[in-house]
This record gives sequence, C-alpha cells and structure tokens, in this order.
Amino acid sequence: MRGKYLGDSYDLVKRFWFENLYAIAPLYAHPKFVPGQIRSAYEAVTSIPILVLESVPKGTIGILLDPDTGIPLPKSSKRTTVSHATLPFTMDVFEKFHPKYVICFDQSYDRQHELSRKEQRQTKMEFLSKHGFASFYYVSHAPFLFTTKTPESLAEIRTHLMSLGIPETRLELSAAP
Repeated sequence: MRGKYLGDSYDLVKRFWFENLYAIAPLYAHPKFVPGQIRSAYEAVTSIPILVLESVPKGTIGILLDPDTGIPLPKSSKRTTVSHATLPFTMDVFEKFHPKYVICFDQSYDRQHELSRKEQRQTKMEFLSKHGFASFYYVSHAPFLFTTKTPESLAEIRTHLMSLGIPETRLELSAAP
C-alpha cells in the first residue's frame, strides 16, 4: 500500500470487505504491507485495524494482505515484499495466525507470460489447492484473492457476498477438480 494511493476506490472496496465480512470474522490488515507513516490514515479510510503481530486478537479473525501490486505467479523468483505477497507467504499466515480467511489484493499479472490474466489467476488458485487451501477471486478493477483452509469456509464467504448483491460471475472459482 503506497501512501500516494491512499483513499482511492480500491480502499473503498477494502472498507466494504471490512464492514460486510465482520459477521464472519473481523478483518485486520497485515502490517508488512502498510507503511508505519500511513497506518492511522489507512485505518481511517478502510476501517481495517492493523494487526499487531505480538498480540493477535483471540477468536476468529480474517487477515488482509495489501501489497502494492499483488501476488506473483508460483514459479516466479519474486519474494514477499511491500509490493508482492507470495502464495507461500499467504499459506504461512494461516500457520502463524490461524485466520478463518485471508484476502489479498492482486493486480499482479505477468504481461510477458503466455497465460492470459484468467489463466494466471487459475494457476495461483491451483497452487493453493495443491497445498490444501480453498480459494476464489473477486474479479474487478480491484481484484482480490480470497483463501480459506476449508471449502466450507470459502462457500460461506461466497454465499454471504452474493447475498449482498455481488454477482456470482465476479467470484471466480478454480477450474481445477
């Protein structure tokens, strides 16, 4: 999350996630992706509190990963940085903090790759599936990857979002069996 983009329409989508997924599990932003100097402004515009890694809230939570760019393809040499959250990092978040779900902003597409944007999203979801995670994409100008440990939790979130009026066509599931 770069300060120069603070308050853009993507942040309003994040606020929507916070307000509407609260009933499933309150959402917290992972601090790795929100620079210290903009944290209070970030919390104000998105309503999402920054997760304090040393004192994770008790009970069920969700975690937002908010890299500048998004998620690189699984075989990419990119590391987790302020710009990119790798899929192994996402899986590690589940191991360390045990959230019910993780949402990751993902506008990362390899333009030189032979795979289309949709095929790249599918590749990312297939990687997660092979490692025991369920996922779907919210596909829009502000795309987000939703990941859970169980298909039941994923279905709960999808059903809830559709009950809010989000068309099912915006919630892209993995094509993998």
